[in-house]
Amino acid sequence: MNQPAVPRFTPEEVARQLGTEATFLGAGAFGDTWKVGNEAVKIICTDDHSLARLEREVEGLRRVSSPHVVAFRGPITVRLGGKDRPGLKFEYIAGGDLEGRIVNGELLPSEHAEGFLRGLLNGVQALHKAATIHRDIKPANIALRHGRWQEPVLLDLGLAKQIDWSTITIYPGHIGTFPYMAPEQLVGQRARKAADLWAIGVTVRHALTGIHPFYDVNQRYTVDEAYSRLTQGPQPLPENCPKSVSAILDRLTSVVEHERGSVSSNLIRLSRGI
Repeated sequence: MNQPAVPRFTPEEVARQLGTEATFLGAGAFGDTWKVGNEAVKIICTDDHSLARLEREVEGLRRVSSPHVVAFRGPITVRLGGKDRPGLKFEYIAGGDLEGRIVNGELLPSEHAEGFLRGLLNGVQALHKAATIHRDIKPANIALRHGRWQEPVLLDLGLAKQIDWSTITIYPGHIGTFPYMAPEQLVGQRARKAADLWAIGVTVRHALTGIHPFYDVNQRYTVDEAYSRLTQGPQPLPENCPKSVSAILDRLTSVVEHERGSVSSNLIRLSRGI
């Protein structure tokens, strides 16, 4: 499933409704994101997403306070295309996302692997404590605060819908949701906390090597084929990757959900170097 490469509405339309200049940042399955001053505004463009529903979905974000989770600044309503469309305001983090770095060949240095992994785990821990599951952790949804690998920030928080994944075809060539879905999600089960841990494991491995740890980007996969690839295990990590990081990444990318442990247990292992 390709994401739109252009915004649904023109910059002039958006700026007119927001009352200030707006710069297009990117488009997803459900909405477009714009830079407005020092904020990032995500406007939901699908017609079946009401403001009331959106407020319920992000209620947990109001309780999240972590430097590793983009700060939520509240919901808004924008009149576009003749309809009132719900939106969300977040802090804007400059510097692009992790996906852009990987595409440009700027990989995660092994000496920063532990700090990067710890930052992502701390961010997910803050979300989980607020009863929120991200459900869409991937390189495109991670920024680096101040450009530092030790300061990853989770973006685009938990707005993906639950659908019947058993009907989809996987396109690993397009970095997006499907290549980072946990095995249980692939077979149509509900995403739980362990799904976020899986996505962290896959994302960090991808950032270290520059290649997806499970899929060949030149092939398409059905769900059954994709699941089979996951059961074969990931591509090896660089030899200079710290052993404590390698051990945790192997845990996080276990196809057996309970073997991934909890955020807390993995943070303890990381601090102890085991």
